[in-house]
Amino acid sequence: MSKNRRTVRGVGLVALALGSMLAAPLAAQAGDHEALSSRIQDFLHAENAGVGDHVTVDINTPLANLKGCRDAQPFLPGRANRTTGRITVGLHCSGGGEETRYVQADVRVFGTYYVASRDIQTGRTLEAGDLTPRDGDITRNLDRLPANEKAIIGQQARRRIGESQAIVANMLTAPDLIRRGERVKIVSRGPGFSITTRGRALDNAAAGTSLRVRTDNGTVISGIPRSAGVVVISP
Repeated sequence: MSKNRRTVRGVGLVALALGSMLAAPLAAQAGDHEALSSRIQDFLHAENAGVGDHVTVDINTPLANLKGCRDAQPFLPGRANRTTGRITVGLHCSGGGEETRYVQADVRVFGTYYVASRDIQTGRTLEAGDLTPRDGDITRNLDRLPANEKAIIGQQARRRIGESQAIVANMLTAPDLIRRGERVKIVSRGPGFSITTRGRALDNAAAGTSLRVRTDNGTVISGIPRSAGVVVISP
């Protein structure tokens, strides 16, 4: 074997050895990053347990920036009460001294929501045929979506809702059980007694809201509608 060939072979062996030496810490770092990513994702999934049908988490901060953050304990900083959308996650790190790091994450929630199957005019009482279920990203409207179909049916449209528009809670209002000027039965209840009189409603009112009623003798009192045409007065 010539001297040149022995030299080339020697250089190759040295390069291979150096490559192995460098690959080991890189592989270890990759494993650390994967473990840290899993810990952050598990934390955010737990924070959003039971929300929607499923949740996705994307960590936007390069985990290479967190070198040296060992045994990280994720937390939500300050008084953060929002756990979806673009959020900040804190990490209590150990190893080389206690310190706190922060990462940015994007948490998306997917589930079922309802859209108008036709144009719905203001004041219309919604029926099952007015609704079409859809599945998709509900993150933006998460706090405004009615819980289910039953929470929509029987409600009145506060304003016009266009076909295919997502239905959110502030578009709806409970229908009036009693209309202003309507003759009503007034039921006064207390311990051991119940008295029924008649009067006329001075306000529109939905179930569970307060309204004023003028009795037939001219007295104005306040009560709660319990059913159509019935107002209950409790001491």
